[in-house]
Amino acid sequence: MLIVEDERTIAGNLAEYLEAHGHPVDIAYDGPAAMARLSSETFDVIVLDLGLPRADGLQVLQHLRHTLGVATPVLVLTARDQLANKLESFAAGADDHLTKPFALAEVQTRIVALHRRASGTVVTSVVRAGILELDRRTRLVRVGEVPLRLMPQSMRILEMLLRDPGRVITRAELEAALWRDDPPETDALRSQIHLLRRALVQAGYDGLETVHGVGYRLKCDPAGAS
Repeated sequence: MLIVEDERTIAGNLAEYLEAHGHPVDIAYDGPAAMARLSSETFDVIVLDLGLPRADGLQVLQHLRHTLGVATPVLVLTARDQLANKLESFAAGADDHLTKPFALAEVQTRIVALHRRASGTVVTSVVRAGILELDRRTRLVRVGEVPLRLMPQSMRILEMLLRDPGRVITRAELEAALWRDDPPETDALRSQIHLLRRALVQAGYDGLETVHGVGYRLKCDPAGAS
């Protein structure tokens, strides 16, 4: 998840609390830094302050929704407590709005709800394909007892494949999940699949299969490895 907050004490408190509850956190301290991160990385949820230096939160939302075309859930945290401010946030593309000061427990609860609604899954569940498993709450991937650290795009692909192991996920589905309505060059998905497959094989799982001309799937056999 990405926290976009210029007040470092607030950002630090949020990050410490959320990480203690199993949410990996990155932080951006101003608008341009947030837009740069969002242009190059994928996050499950964004926690966004509106009163940011150099480019405010509404500009960040505009960049996310209209320039990038990304539907990542956004929770706005702001001291702006007027109804007009809330309506403006929602009109710009926010999914939820919480006024400062706030309770950390409520932030965490709203984040879980946003993620559940966006993914259609319960974030605390563990999903598996043979010896491969992903804990949605902690974002930890394991091959047997071997922990595996994945890049954001690889994690997004793996999540989609693990929703229904054995089913072929088409190239179009994966491209839409990664790049929405603006997919890059035709080899981009192939490159991402190559990176994910290499990471899985190095950890001991050789169950990511290419179905030529259609898409990709994970093996359903108990071992999950060949």
